[in-house]
Amino acid sequence: MPATRNRPSQLSVLRYGAFVSRTAEQRVTSYAPTVRNLVHDHFGRRPLGAVTIILTKPRLLLSLANEAQGEAAGVPENTWKSVGVQQSIIGKPTDFRVATVIAPKGAMWMLINAPKMRDPKQLKLSLLRGFVEVDQLIRSGARDNRVAWVRHEMKVNPLSKRQANKLQAQILADGAEAERITADLARRM
Repeated sequence: MPATRNRPSQLSVLRYGAFVSRTAEQRVTSYAPTVRNLVHDHFGRRPLGAVTIILTKPRLLLSLANEAQGEAAGVPENTWKSVGVQQSIIGKPTDFRVATVIAPKGAMWMLINAPKMRDPKQLKLSLLRGFVEVDQLIRSGARDNRVAWVRHEMKVNPLSKRQANKLQAQILADGAEAERITADLARRM
């Protein structure tokens, strides 16, 4: 697990894994506060909370997502460390650019595929999408829904077909909303 020293409303940027660019880390460090403020001003909700942005390689994305969400959802370690656990929130790690996942102690991790972030404009858009997802996860009941979905996907506490379909529909609706809001906010950057 990457070391984090989060306090409420703190923003941390970490590189995780060998050969993750220092330039990308510097760019994220400089862009993230501005993008975070843009999202916060748009929604006007309470502070976005503790967010750790982790720049990493595609092969480490799934294990980091499993670790963060598995621990946050109370899934036994041997389950989330299993090689076969695949989370739909990540999809194919080679195609993916950014995903926001719940982490232990009420924090959130924004996982960024570092090799996909060579273009500064793409990096800003990815950060924008990530912070929109952070805002969605601080909504009432959203974290509980994510915990239920993680437990379902890791087969610790499977949901009924009806419950799973309802939760999956909510996740898809949140994804569509995040896409729309990201496109709207991108015009302001």
